[in-house]
Amino acid sequence: MSDSTTELVVSGGTPIDRVADLLQGLYRPVLTPAETVTHLFYDTFDWAIFRDGAALECRTQRSTRRLIRSRLDGGSPSVSQTLAGEPGFASDLPLGPVREQILGICGIRRLLPVVAVETHVTALRLVNDDAEPLLRIEIRERNARHPGGAGCGPLATRIELIAEPYREDVSREVADILIDRLGAAAAQTPLMLEALAACGRRPGGYSSKIEDCLDPDERADEAVKTLLRSLLETLVANLSGARDHLDTEFLHDLRVATRRTRSALGQIKGVLPSEHVEDFKVRFAWLQQTTGPLRDLDVYLLDFERYREALPRRLRSGLDPVHAFLSARQVEEQERLATGLSSTAFAALIADWRAFLDTPAPEHPAEPNAERSIKSVADERIWRMAKRVRREGLAIRPDSPATDLHELRKSCKKLRYLMELFQSLYPRAKMNRLIKLLKTLLDHLGLVQDLAVQAEHLLDWSKQMHAEGKADTETLLAMGALVGQLLGRQEQARDVFAEVFDQYLGDDHQELFRALFEHS
Repeated sequence: MSDSTTELVVSGGTPIDRVADLLQGLYRPVLTPAETVTHLFYDTFDWAIFRDGAALECRTQRSTRRLIRSRLDGGSPSVSQTLAGEPGFASDLPLGPVREQILGICGIRRLLPVVAVETHVTALRLVNDDAEPLLRIEIRERNARHPGGAGCGPLATRIELIAEPYREDVSREVADILIDRLGAAAAQTPLMLEALAACGRRPGGYSSKIEDCLDPDERADEAVKTLLRSLLETLVANLSGARDHLDTEFLHDLRVATRRTRSALGQIKGVLPSEHVEDFKVRFAWLQQTTGPLRDLDVYLLDFERYREALPRRLRSGLDPVHAFLSARQVEEQERLATGLSSTAFAALIADWRAFLDTPAPEHPAEPNAERSIKSVADERIWRMAKRVRREGLAIRPDSPATDLHELRKSCKKLRYLMELFQSLYPRAKMNRLIKLLKTLLDHLGLVQDLAVQAEHLLDWSKQMHAEGKADTETLLAMGALVGQLLGRQEQARDVFAEVFDQYLGDDHQELFRALFEHS
């Protein structure tokens, strides 16, 4: 809101003629036609704009639509630009100040409507005896609704005072009168937050991070179920977006929750009943396999322009048929995924898993670690996996087969998931340091593995496209050149593995592992 605008809030509503009567004699009020303004607020599914301290609004007024980004604390002026259609992705917006400010924040996530407000505006202008405009007063009566259309109820009536240049004194005088005579008060709550509250929504309510705070002395079986319930809620929260392919991160977060669940079932041994563990390990492995092909294609298409730019300019256009081929495959895999996520097998998995997690732990469990404290179990499992990572990494030589690095990567993933699951049991700064260290090692191992897999996929696709008559000589040459680049990068990454692992093995890092976990 600009310095020339003041916003007040009043309870119970205030007719515009009541305001005019209060000011009669001081100024000459002139009524203006009423109008309706609609506000549709957007954010990403993970509330990236809100977490950045801002709100994004599509405002429709007098047949004009504008996209407006404003700071929730009012600390800086709003920026806006005209908007023709739906916002979609930030990268799809036309050039403008709003796009510039949100592009890096939203990334590859789609902008989704979070709440709507309809405003009925009645207004008057205050003029002096010479009919010079001094101040515009707008009374805004508002109703909030869900983006789908269901109403949530009325919001507080607001009075907006918009002063003409150099007439802020008039605005202050009128504000004082309205505060004194109507009981108005300065508006404190941003419109988006007031509307969300009226609709029962909490901004920032979704995060893919594990945020459960565990009691170190809690029984292991009860604590593990708490963690698994949280992962289930994350998985379920992403179902609709993954099924509709709203953006690629819905499927990514769903798969991460699935992997973390599988890791917990496989690594936290002797805590939950073995017959249930084995059953759900198989069923969640099915889910991981079902979601894998589409995720692979998503990654290829997200990185496609980077692949294209890596080729000599002469060869770049040869990849156009490849993009079309992968896009068609993506549509096919999306349909298969939607079918899988709508299947009776998937519905039964979720229902059975929820029922198991909601079943109270037995008073006298048969599993040997079920009644142990969760802290002691976490220490033992993390320390054991940390030793495995160290042992497997030290065994790798320049001539070790690729399978050895793949096995190390799997062990690193298991260690990372354990540390993330149980991070609330340990000092935050120290745990974050080790997790960051492990992520660096995993990123490198992932690069070695992914580049080889990507090259293999491209070779397979080139054969398929050639057999189907979808790749001419130019396309096959471009794909061959790209395969060569990928394998070259993979060799380079393989060559510097020892340096990356040496950083992981640093004395201070290994000492921190021992200090945190070597107690069991």
